[in-house]
Amino acid sequence: MDSGTKCGCNHSLGIICGVFASMAAALLVAERNCVDSGGRASDAAWSCEAASGASSSLWLLVTPGVAAVAILVGLAVYFAVTALGRRWLFRYGNHHG
Repeated sequence: MDSGTKCGCNHSLGIICGVFASMAAALLVAERNCVDSGGRASDAAWSCEAASGASSSLWLLVTPGVAAVAILVGLAVYFAVTALGRRWLFRYGNHHG
């Protein structure tokens, strides 16, 4: 007996949400690092303007530790979205039998 609709879209949605959550987490921490170092973060350009006037990308402030935390955030979001999507598909998807 089939337990529910099998859909690759559930897995894809989990991956997309995880990637965007990782990017957002990394940029939020990089923005905080910019501000903590006396700079000013630009929301529109994703850049950090230092107190000296030099400008650099926020991505340059992403350290390996920040990247590791961002990946963990992305994995947590992936598993949560996949589980919720599977539950939703089981409840509202097309069932056979």
